[in-house]
Amino acid sequence: MTFSDSHIFEKINKGDDTAFSRLFDEFYTPLCFFANRYVADLDLSRSLVQQVFVDLWVKREKLNIHFSPKSYLYHSVRNRSIDYLRTEKKSIPISGTIEDSGSIPFHDLVEEAELNDKINKAINQLPEKCREIFVLCRFENMKYSEIAKKLNISVKTVEMQMGIALKKLRQSLSDYQIINLLISFQSKKK
Repeated sequence: MTFSDSHIFEKINKGDDTAFSRLFDEFYTPLCFFANRYVADLDLSRSLVQQVFVDLWVKREKLNIHFSPKSYLYHSVRNRSIDYLRTEKKSIPISGTIEDSGSIPFHDLVEEAELNDKINKAINQLPEKCREIFVLCRFENMKYSEIAKKLNISVKTVEMQMGIALKKLRQSLSDYQIINLLISFQSKKK
């Protein structure tokens, strides 16, 4: 079963829960990142995406979708996110991310969400120590010396583990041309 095949909706229409589960597994995480571009709240994004899938399953017998699953799901999540923002606009501050997303083409947002998902999967595949050091450096903005002190290891060990992490990430993500992104991590030394 390919996810670009619109026949998956016919299978879901007939109650094929395996097809539905595979569709959910393939698209859930990138759709959450995509929704987060609109609502700037990852928990809320998860909830909105889950609701799209719940509605898809509940209304499966009435499905008459002739789009690719990817196109249908991304448009559904975008619409659900925008609807949420419209109904809750008084209580949600408009952040720069949301304002900027209006000027970014839709397909770029989809690609960014998919890339974020692939990066997170690649990071999760790193050996435990590499992942821990990489996360501290990248997501907690710690310098190598701070990481070494926190983990009670040498700065050289941190450098070596970051080198291993970057090499593995370059290999995993080489087809996404994010070498510049990864190289920027290298500049955080000491």
